[in-house]
Amino acid sequence: MKILTLSLLSLSLAIAGNAALADFKAVKKEAQFRQQIVDRKLTDAKGNWTIIKSDGTQSGKFNGNTYTGSWKWSGRYWCRNGVIGGRELGTNCLLVEIDGSTTRFTRDKGKGKSGGVYTIN
Repeated sequence: MKILTLSLLSLSLAIAGNAALADFKAVKKEAQFRQQIVDRKLTDAKGNWTIIKSDGTQSGKFNGNTYTGSWKWSGRYWCRNGVIGGRELGTNCLLVEIDGSTTRFTRDKGKGKSGGVYTIN
């Protein structure tokens, strides 16, 4: 049992280490954002998902709650406003970063909390 526990701990640390070593690059232009992310399903490890649509809307499911909203590109940031499970999120502009087929969104123009890592499908 001790060996199994140590093996699982080692595997968890290796996975976490790989995420920390990811080489995310900031998306600086709306054209890049539209090409790589818009109209594609983004999913995370918890089963949450969203689709940021080319018409300026978005939808998804987070922690079992329906998400709807709108978005626009402003300067070097993706700005969104939405409602999740009946709760208004308010507008926030997020730093968007990409590493291959994964993306990360960080609130408050990159100075806030990260919304996690999503696979681009």
